[in-house]
Amino acid sequence: MKVLFVILVYISSVAGSSAAAQTDTLPKWGYWQSWGSQENDTYANPILPADYSDLDCIRVEDDYYAISSTFQYSPGMIVLSSKDLINWKIVSHVVEDLKQISPELNWDRMSRYGRGIWAGAIRYHANKFWVYFGTPDEGYFMSTAKRPKDPGHRYSRY
Repeated sequence: MKVLFVILVYISSVAGSSAAAQTDTLPKWGYWQSWGSQENDTYANPILPADYSDLDCIRVEDDYYAISSTFQYSPGMIVLSSKDLINWKIVSHVVEDLKQISPELNWDRMSRYGRGIWAGAIRYHANKFWVYFGTPDEGYFMSTAKRPKDPGHRYSRY
C-alpha cells in the first residue's frame, strides 16, 4: 500500500509540473501573437480578437457575412466578410452616423451611453442584403443594400 501511495504521488507531481509548464507557455487573454489562419493549415483562437457582440452570420454563394452591434459608437453596425469563417475583414457599416437615427445619439450630448444599435439580424433575399436592428429608445430599423460593401445603406424605421 505504501509503494502504491509513493507511485501515485510521483505521477501526480510529474503531471502537475507538465501542466504548469504548458500553462506558462499559453498567451494571456488579449495578448495574442497571432490569430486566425496559421502557416500549417490550422487556425488559432480567437479568430476575431476583439469584442464583436451579438454576431449574426449568413452565407451567400462562396462568401460569409456577419454583423455586430456597436451600441453608442459611430459608424454603427459593423459588416464583416470572410471566405472561410476564419479570416474576417470589416467591409462596411450599416449606419454611417448614429445621428441619422436620432440627434440624441450625438457625441456632444454623451447622454446615451450603452444605447444605440443592438443585436441585429442579416439576411439575403431577392438579390439584396437585409439588416434588421433595434435601438432601445427609437425602435426597430431595416436596412437594405445590393452589396454589403456599399456604404450609405438605406434604412427604414418600423
